[in-house]
Amino acid sequence: MTDTIDLSSNPFVPPANGRCLINELPSELLSHIFTLGWTPERDDEPDGDDFEDVDSDDGTYSSISSDDSASHHSKTPEEEEEEKERRLPFNVLVSHVCERWRAVALENPLLWSHIRFVGNPPYERATTYLARAKEAPLTITIDRTVEDEDDFSMSEDGEFNPEDNDPDLSIIGGIMDVITPHVAHWQALQIMVSFYPHMHRALQALGAAGPAPLLEVLQLYHYEDTDEHLTFKNPELREQPFVLFNGVAPRLAQVALWGVHVPWSKDGAPYLTGLTDLELAYHARDVRPGFYDFARILRASPDLRSLTLCLSCPAGAPTEWPHAGMPEVPPEEGAMQVDLDAAAPLVLPKLTDLVLAYLEPKVLLSLLPRLALPALTSLALDLEEDDYTDVLAYLASPRSLPHQFSSFSSSSGPASLLSGPGVAGGPPREARSLLSNLTSLKIASLPANEAVVRDAYKQLDKLVALNLNVAYLGDTWLDLLFPQPDASGRTDAGELLLPRLESLTTTGVDGLRMRELVEARTARGKPLRTVLMNQDDDVTMEDEEWLGKHVERFEFFEGSDEEEVEMLEEIFEDDEDGDWEDEDEDEDFDEDDNGDDFEDEIVVTF
Repeated sequence: MTDTIDLSSNPFVPPANGRCLINELPSELLSHIFTLGWTPERDDEPDGDDFEDVDSDDGTYSSISSDDSASHHSKTPEEEEEEKERRLPFNVLVSHVCERWRAVALENPLLWSHIRFVGNPPYERATTYLARAKEAPLTITIDRTVEDEDDFSMSEDGEFNPEDNDPDLSIIGGIMDVITPHVAHWQALQIMVSFYPHMHRALQALGAAGPAPLLEVLQLYHYEDTDEHLTFKNPELREQPFVLFNGVAPRLAQVALWGVHVPWSKDGAPYLTGLTDLELAYHARDVRPGFYDFARILRASPDLRSLTLCLSCPAGAPTEWPHAGMPEVPPEEGAMQVDLDAAAPLVLPKLTDLVLAYLEPKVLLSLLPRLALPALTSLALDLEEDDYTDVLAYLASPRSLPHQFSSFSSSSGPASLLSGPGVAGGPPREARSLLSNLTSLKIASLPANEAVVRDAYKQLDKLVALNLNVAYLGDTWLDLLFPQPDASGRTDAGELLLPRLESLTTTGVDGLRMRELVEARTARGKPLRTVLMNQDDDVTMEDEEWLGKHVERFEFFEGSDEEEVEMLEEIFEDDEDGDWEDEDEDEDFDEDDNGDDFEDEIVVTF
């Protein structure tokens, strides 16, 4: 006797009567399903225009590119593999299924609201998406960066010539002409360029665009190929006789300005208020915000949660910054009138994440005492070339606690906003440091002596996640994670620093050393649960297998190009014997190395 299997309720078997159940869904529900399917991948669209994947709106549709339809020969295995790798974006895919799905997809503006201008025109995909998005809030990305030296030429004076890559700046100007009529429903705007004149052209367009009532994210990145940050390289473009968005962007919350300055005054940048995330990076000294404007922007953003200062800080020498007792500048002298609270501590009550990179010790030792960061839990540092022992000692000392700023403020100043343990007037507790509240710490480079490093580690008893670039920090930072020997030399009862540490990310550590560390902390009852290691480090298959069994999560990550280039540079510097046989080959490598430095110089590895 043969049993009959009932497949009537199997979702993978179509009904026998030809009924299509999904077509019975209301169009509104089907459209919502499309939106949910598109959301996870909408930020990962291919860089190329590849317009064959975006069909016209004339009622025809096909998932086959024009090149494929015109080709009658059999595909080679390589072509077939390439075709498999090509995947239609979800929003386009659902519009190619049938006539009804296409109609529903094209009427859903949320499927087309992420607009990308990448590569060279024509930007058919972008303009098609823009038309279909209608009045939906737009996320716009403009990428006018160049990948390598082949994309532009160098003039006789050694300067890169933007006109050779983009005649008359017409491309960036054309893009801005396309998007500015839609400024009223921009939600996020990201512009990336390799040449500042292109950015200035975009800024001019933003100055003429009008209000941006929905704009929440503004990210402007100028990737400059230079190590010179004393003076702005385009003095004729320094001044900006316009105000972005006519000063109206009431929802603006996230701002990133890399190598891009704006008029920092209240009248020049009234939109820099109410921020939650602020990145200031790679500003020449003569276009940085003055301390008063810097302070005003921070004070006007009481909900600021993330602050990045990378080769950018208040302008002028720290000795010129306001301090307690500084007199107010009389308005009649033609100088800006000083806010009475300008010398008070900059209290950022909700700031949880702070990134500091490429700032001199004297700058940090003047800036940090002017910041009150009672909520700080995550700190990232990339500080090199100088001795930062005093900076680390400050961070590890009670002087870095918020209540210590009271000497800078008046009795009614912002410091009075602080309360709780460690703050004047709050419940008494042992004086500790700013480091004592951290749960996450990343250090790419921080030259400091071992004694101060040990003192800093002793403050990190709440730290859960640590990221170390041991290749530049040296072994001390890793060695101190091992159980420390007691007076008799035993490690089973000695001090264990960072007792709550669960996640460790490293560069410059080999597999054997990591195994020793995992084993040592496990033996003390404080095991590491997550270990992430640079894929370029010396980790054998045996190490990988062992670590996979002894921690809950073990993975490799891809290090930044900056780390790879600097490691190569160190190798060449250590080659004192000059064993290179081909002098020309060495010169060629140096040229390529310098080219790579362009990309690496502008990347903050956090």
